[in-house]
Amino acid sequence: MIKKMTTGKHMGEYAIRIQPRSKITGKQISFPIKYAKTKMEAKKVEKGMWSDYKSGLNLGDGNAIFADEFQKYVDRRSNSISPVTLKSWQDSANSFKKYFGNAKINKITTQMVSTYAHDYVDRHSVTISKSSTIAKRLIHMRNFFKSLEGKTIKENPVPESALKKFFRQSDFTVSKDWYIFSDNELKEIRDLIISDLKHSSVINWGSKLAILLESYLGTRVGELQAFRFSNITYNDDVWTLKINNSWSDYLDDFTGSLKARPKGYERTLLPLPENVIILLQRYQDKQHSFFKEHGLSNKSDLIFINIHNYKSAYYEKPINQRSLNDMLKEICKRLNIKAEDKRLSVYSFRHTICTKLANTPGMSYPWASERMGHSLQMFMNTYVGVDPSINKKMLDLLMS
Repeated sequence: MIKKMTTGKHMGEYAIRIQPRSKITGKQISFPIKYAKTKMEAKKVEKGMWSDYKSGLNLGDGNAIFADEFQKYVDRRSNSISPVTLKSWQDSANSFKKYFGNAKINKITTQMVSTYAHDYVDRHSVTISKSSTIAKRLIHMRNFFKSLEGKTIKENPVPESALKKFFRQSDFTVSKDWYIFSDNELKEIRDLIISDLKHSSVINWGSKLAILLESYLGTRVGELQAFRFSNITYNDDVWTLKINNSWSDYLDDFTGSLKARPKGYERTLLPLPENVIILLQRYQDKQHSFFKEHGLSNKSDLIFINIHNYKSAYYEKPINQRSLNDMLKEICKRLNIKAEDKRLSVYSFRHTICTKLANTPGMSYPWASERMGHSLQMFMNTYVGVDPSINKKMLDLLMS
């Protein structure tokens, strides 16, 4: 039912109300009234409210079983999130079902959630940090209850910064920082790869060339794996790639989109030097000859197709992340680059590039975050670290 308000604080707006009845008790279910500024907008809101009801998410019933309603909440999101993210949400749903059983929504308290968190940590012997599994579980739970605030519950039983409220500081595990390559180390890595490619067979080009590109672009590894020769573009007097897909080693398939972006969304990457583009073109020619010789094809146009493994090449699958990380470790060993107590993998290039972008004078952070495929806040909060090259300059300045 849609009705235009003529009095009160919502005067001039349209009130939207639906009155569904429970299929079990036959009683009317109380759904919160919503408001819209136009009648057209009100119709869309009404349609959404009925969609919520028909999908099984009973926003007006605090007596509904929490685990069941959370599962319905996950099911509703299944078409809008990546398969990997969906698995994480489903793992939370399974965990909540096992622990909370038939507990009702309006009976879930902050103390119960805290007890669940401690029990989860004890049973699974997991670490406690911002990126830990229990942190994800609590975020998922908080998001679910947030959708019910002011409708079914008055206050979210999962507080903000739940981990800090539920655990002592001494319980936390200090996560290792990612290794950030210096300017000199990046140059050494690039020079070594380019030198190696001069006398490497086509089978050994893929991993090294992938690392070379990653040292300039800093993309997610799944995006790197999905690069196609057709992605190469020349715009605004620079060479780069424009991508719209990624690969998942977990799914053993393409995801069909970029992380946290709708299907069809394209992202332009950072510039690539011309000598790297020339190497890509040479590799394409070498690939073509290799496929012709072995009766294979590359209809998917993948740059980093795994020709080291004939089965993977036949099914047109890219080089996996483990192989790329192994190649990087070998390169770092040859160059005596040691991570010490920091994490070092192909993903280190992403942190390195983002950090260098953030430390570039006059850099537009919105532009940089878009090229890296992140929101501005995520770019600033997660990836902006201390550039070792800048750090040394600051120390020299301080000591001079």
